[in-house]
Amino acid sequence: MSAGTASYGKKVSAGESGRKNRKKVKNQTALICGTILAALVAALGISYGAGRAYYSKRFLADTFINGVDVSGKTYEEAVKALKADKIPEKLTITAIDGKQFDIPPKSFGYSRSAAAEVKKLYDSIDRKAWFTGYAGRTDLKFDDEATYDQGLLDELLNQQEWGSISTTDAKLELTDDGYEIKKEVQGNKVIDMSKLEQAVVDALNKGEFEVELGLGTGCYAVPAVTADSFKEQCDALNKVFNLSITYDFDYTTETITGKTLLSLIEMDDMGNYVVDRDAVEKYVEGLAAKYDTYKTKRTFNSTLQGKVTVDPGDDGLYGWWLWQDATVDQLVELLEQGESVEKIDPIYYVDGPFEYTGVESARSAKDDIGKTYIEVDLTNQQMWYYKDGKEEYTCYIVSGQTTSMARTTLEGVYKLWNKQTNYRMKDRNADGEEWDTTCNYWNNISLCGIGMHDSTWRGAFGGTIYQWNGSHGCINMPYEGAQYIYENVELGTPVVMFYD
Repeated sequence: MSAGTASYGKKVSAGESGRKNRKKVKNQTALICGTILAALVAALGISYGAGRAYYSKRFLADTFINGVDVSGKTYEEAVKALKADKIPEKLTITAIDGKQFDIPPKSFGYSRSAAAEVKKLYDSIDRKAWFTGYAGRTDLKFDDEATYDQGLLDELLNQQEWGSISTTDAKLELTDDGYEIKKEVQGNKVIDMSKLEQAVVDALNKGEFEVELGLGTGCYAVPAVTADSFKEQCDALNKVFNLSITYDFDYTTETITGKTLLSLIEMDDMGNYVVDRDAVEKYVEGLAAKYDTYKTKRTFNSTLQGKVTVDPGDDGLYGWWLWQDATVDQLVELLEQGESVEKIDPIYYVDGPFEYTGVESARSAKDDIGKTYIEVDLTNQQMWYYKDGKEEYTCYIVSGQTTSMARTTLEGVYKLWNKQTNYRMKDRNADGEEWDTTCNYWNNISLCGIGMHDSTWRGAFGGTIYQWNGSHGCINMPYEGAQYIYENVELGTPVVMFYD
């Protein structure tokens, strides 16, 4: 075909061909997107329908009622999970001492609204929007309202024996062994029934059937003071209680400690104290009454007369005489020092060189003369010296003339205070009689000038001479007798003189 010959068909330009191809691609894309969208809508519709169908009789996802997970549960399942359909057979109340009291709820007409409240929540769900449950947790709440006869409940509560033990505070008790802490007692006695009743009502209103009657309920009195608060105080008081001061009374001791010591002081709650001087004086007076033998009546087993009673005389100065003022001062000082003293001697009265005591080895609860002594039988005008119970010497004597009280030798227990030789006896008595003479051996047995001395001017001793020609109160002796005492009898030896 030649170049000039026309061709068969329509001739399309290159631009027109491109536009047609692009239009074809667009149509294909739209078709695909529409198909996908339709599929998605269909899928969503199916999912929504399935979800709505599933949750049509259930709680939505991630739903909690009163803290209990009820997600996807039916009403019945939720009621069981919440125990909303339960009314226990018993209401159990546990007292503070652990004792349990069981009361059947039906006995006071108990019923509850929990199941109905759960039903209200169940019915209130918008199930068309079931998918919102997956957006986050939903918390629902209801009040479990209970109905019952409170008057009947109160009556049942008041019929119980709750307890009879009263609450007591801890305290310190003084015993024979010291201070002890008596622990507090938490009583089980109900002091406010209205608060007990309220505690039970509060529990029932919460749907609870186990009630613990703790201290927080206010039913019981609470100890205001506990044992722990007394520990330091008890230690301080016992430190004082356990102090001891022991007085040595030769044959026995007297210890001040414990309750006796506490009676002599005034002490505060922390163990700080001051000495009560008046109490100390009374205590020392008691010691004197118990242990003094000075000027006391004594029973004596004499050589010739057997047992005789020797009355105390004004001149006989033998025996223990507690110097009370000095002993009080001593004891006050010891107590103020606050230190224990293992053993200390009491202070006895002193007059110059003379101490009012006796023979320590002879001292006992019933006797203070012992087995070594001088016996002067004023009736029989004879003396004996016994050493350790054995007669060592005897002689006759002449005692004071009995026609005058100023010259009469008084009975009593004397003491050999001192000895001298070539002693000048110069004195004057109440009758105005004077004397001035010297003896070889002077054995002083009193502080008023009575001695046992030799009387060389006498030619006889014994008998009844003393009644009409006696001494001025001294014990006149033969030379050998006075010498024997001077040389053989120890100072401090008791001299027992008596009439029948």
